Amino acid sequence: MDSATLHVLLTEAQAAADALMDITKPVVVSPGYLHSLAQCLLDLTTTCQGLHAWGLAWMVAAARRAPPGDVR
Repeated sequence: MDSATLHVLLTEAQAAADALMDITKPVVVSPGYLHSLAQCLLDLTTTCQGLHAWGLAWMVAAARRAPPGDVR
């Protein structure tokens, strides 16, 4: 996933959260809105899990490298 796609997911999640947090307007919850919110959360969660796995793989690879030179 590229950073532009992640930015879109974060923007959509922020917009959904802002709409739910706005107590000055009535909350209209439709099946379509709930589906859109659920899809946004799933996409964001999947992306975060992928980034977490990538970060773990990077840390394991870095830990397996031998230290440069003789360390005493």
